[in-house]
Amino acid sequence: MSPLDQVLCAAKQLSDEGKNPTLALIKTKLGISVAMPTLIQGLQQYKSMSDADKASIKTTAQVNAAAQEELQQQSANDQQRVAKLEQELVLLKKELKAVTQRLTILESVANKTSEK
Repeated sequence: MSPLDQVLCAAKQLSDEGKNPTLALIKTKLGISVAMPTLIQGLQQYKSMSDADKASIKTTAQVNAAAQEELQQQSANDQQRVAKLEQELVLLKKELKAVTQRLTILESVANKTSEK
């Protein structure tokens, strides 16, 4: 989330709380250092937005929830991938064992043939 987006989000949260967004309130709400020009630009942009545009601004909670959902989806995908790789590993181990057994048999046959 860009600093400007954070300013817009803070302004929306303040507005949702029934407070009139001001530079001081936004700065306090953010709790992080944001350049004054960005604060001013964000507040001016927020005040010039239509109600529909203001409603479309995602809150920090919504952004965090979306990020959390994305992380959970990625984790589920990773778990599926690991499970598939584990299955492939089991199969490869079985194939290696079979090839090793065949090689052992072939070597013993070759040794018996060379002894004659």
